[in-house]
Amino acid sequence: MSSNANDSSSETASVLDVQHFNAYTYCRVAEEHFTLLHAKTLEPALQQLFADVEAAKHLRLTLDFGALTEYDSYLVVWLQAVKRFCQERGITLDVQNLTDQMRDFIALLEKPLTKKPVEAEVETSWHRYVESIGEATLQVWADARFFIEFLGEFFINVTYLIRAPRSIRWSEFPTQITKSGVGAVPIVALVGFLMGVIVGYQGAMQLAQFGAEIYLADMVAISLARELAPLMTAIIVAGRSGAAFAAEIGTMQVAEELDALTTMGFNPMRFLVMPRVLAVTCVMPFLVLFADIAGMFGGLLIGVGTLQLSVSGYLNETKVALTVAHLSSGLIKSLVLGAVVALVGCMRGFQVRGGAESVGHFTTSAVVSGIFLIILLDAVFTVIFQAIGL
Repeated sequence: MSSNANDSSSETASVLDVQHFNAYTYCRVAEEHFTLLHAKTLEPALQQLFADVEAAKHLRLTLDFGALTEYDSYLVVWLQAVKRFCQERGITLDVQNLTDQMRDFIALLEKPLTKKPVEAEVETSWHRYVESIGEATLQVWADARFFIEFLGEFFINVTYLIRAPRSIRWSEFPTQITKSGVGAVPIVALVGFLMGVIVGYQGAMQLAQFGAEIYLADMVAISLARELAPLMTAIIVAGRSGAAFAAEIGTMQVAEELDALTTMGFNPMRFLVMPRVLAVTCVMPFLVLFADIAGMFGGLLIGVGTLQLSVSGYLNETKVALTVAHLSSGLIKSLVLGAVVALVGCMRGFQVRGGAESVGHFTTSAVVSGIFLIILLDAVFTVIFQAIGL
C-alpha cells in the first residue's frame, strides 16, 4: 500500500511542482504535454493540487505554464476546473507564462464552458394567448397579400384570354361544370327546400297572429331570392368545389406537377385555375335559381299545410312580390361569390408546401376562408344594393 502511494506521489510531483510560500501556493506545470492522452496522469495531479491548496489554506494560487509545449482542448477543461475550485473557495488565481497563441486558444474554447445556461421562460396562458393573436394576425396579413397578388395575376390572364381565347384549356371546361354544377344540384335543391320550410314555418306562426297569412309568400320569396339562396349555395360550393380545387392543386404541388407544367411551357394559371373559376362562376346563377325554386316550393307546402292557403293564391302572391330587382340582386351576388370561392380554393392549393398534412391544412383553410369571404361580401352587397335602390 505504501509503495503505491509513493508511486502516485512521485508521479504527481513529476507533473506538477507545488511549492508553498507564506502567502500563496506556487505550482509549476512540469508536464510538457497537456492533452487528453495524458489525462490519466493530469487528473490525479489536479486532485492532489486541490488537496495541497486546501491544506495550506492559502488565498492565492499561481500556475506557471512556462514548460508547456503541446496542448489540446483538455487544457481548457483542466484550467476551468481550477478556476471553479478557486472561485468556490475565494482563492485568487494567477496564471503565468501563457503565450498569446495559448491565450487565444483558451479564450475561444472557454466561451461555451463559462456561458451560463439561459433558463427557459415559463409561458403563462396569457402569453400564449397574446402570441397566438400575433401569429394569427401575421398569417391573415400574409394570406391577404398573397390573395391580392393571386387575384392580380388572374385578371392579367383574363385580359390575355380576351385577346387569345384559345390560350386556356377549354376541354376542361365541361368537366368542371359537371363536377361543380350538375353534381351540386341535389344538395343545393335539398338545402334550398329546407330553408324555405324553415322560413315559412317561422313566418307562418307570426303572420297568423295578424291575419296576414298570404304575405308568407312574399317573405319566403324575397328572403330566398335576395339573401338565403345565394348565401347557402355559395357555402355549399365552397365546401364541395373550393375544397376539391385546393386538394387537387395541392396534391399536384406536392408531386411537383406544377413545376413540370411550367417546365413544359404551360402557364398553371391558364391551365388549371381559369377553367375552374370560369366554370364555377357560370354555374352559380343556375344553382341559385334551383335553390330559389326549391325553397319557394318548401314555403308553399308550409303555407298550404299550416295556414290553409290555396296553391293558386300563394303562387299569385309570389309572382307579385318577386320582382326582377330581387332576382337580379341574388344572381349578381352569385356570380361574384362563385368566382371568389373558386379563386380561394385554387389559391390555397398553390400555397401547399410539404406533404399530406399540408394538403389537409390548406384544404380546410380553403373552406373556412371561402365561407368568411362569402359572408363578408354578402354584407357588402347588402349595403351597396340598399344604397343604389336595388
